[in-house]
Amino acid sequence: MRVSDKTRRLEILWLPRGPLAPRHLWFQLKNIDLIAREISKCDVVHGQDSSAFPLLQLCKKSGLKVPWTITFHTNPRAQLYYAIKSVGRGTSLTDLTTYVAGFPLWDLTVRQHLKQADGLVCVSNSLREELSQGYRFDIGRLSAIHTCVNINELRTHLTSNFERPSTDKVRLFYAGRLYYSKGALHLVRILADLVKERDTRDFNLSIFGRGPIERALRKYVTQYLPRENVAIRGQVNHQILLRELAMSDIVCFPSLYEACPVIMIEAMSLGKPVVAFDLPFAREILGDTEELLAKGISDFSKKLARLIISGDQRASLSRKMLGRSEEFDAPKIATRYQKVYERLI
Repeated sequence: MRVSDKTRRLEILWLPRGPLAPRHLWFQLKNIDLIAREISKCDVVHGQDSSAFPLLQLCKKSGLKVPWTITFHTNPRAQLYYAIKSVGRGTSLTDLTTYVAGFPLWDLTVRQHLKQADGLVCVSNSLREELSQGYRFDIGRLSAIHTCVNINELRTHLTSNFERPSTDKVRLFYAGRLYYSKGALHLVRILADLVKERDTRDFNLSIFGRGPIERALRKYVTQYLPRENVAIRGQVNHQILLRELAMSDIVCFPSLYEACPVIMIEAMSLGKPVVAFDLPFAREILGDTEELLAKGISDFSKKLARLIISGDQRASLSRKMLGRSEEFDAPKIATRYQKVYERLI
């Protein structure tokens, strides 16, 4: 993808974050001459995660002077840890191939990018700290620039394209791959505590996603929760997902590991309170909002119960989320990237 900034005459060649490794490797080797010609015409090449390997290395060895910046979206060591931890708890052959068997290649690309790229960016401060602890490099070279959402476009499109159905129950929302580290099974335990220990049933939860724990999730929902309170909706396209998000009251985000999840920012941009475990990535995005940061299963359940009962608290947190979401607006993030590009040329 080519992006031009006419006011400063910058031309950025963006290498998209392609399919799971190593498919991008075969694509690059097959099209190396074409890609090299495109690179020679631009001011800066911007790669995502492992998508720049081996192009970055080949360009540096060839003496091509075009500067490179790399954005890191995750930590392969953390992905390895959770992939191993998920064994026996719900995983797939693709997960094991990508995050375990594929770890040496992924780890090598990170090391090469940290060593050879001219500009380094990661999508959160928490990820910046993780990478600095796992890899030896000058952390001063690594900037943190969050993932963004075009807030005005998001709000304008959604508010003009749906009507919220009337219901007496509070609408809970969960979206994510049904994989151990995303926490869907933890959410079932949280809701079971909500129903049995706190006698709170005035909610409907919609779960969106597919993955290796889907069968176990359906079993646990049937076993521990009233059928009328939970609907597992499967995978839907992004527009439908956003519409459902806009119609919700509370977003449940029980993930155990993220860097800077877009769905959390989209939820905040629509004024949705997001309840999450008190982990570095969640605190960074949600801020020090103690009403939304849970210390464990029981605390998560307690915070959900309070929000379900109190419309006033939901409204107060909604206003806070709307204000905080402005930090992740696309024009503001684009300005920060522009400064990175300008430093490189």
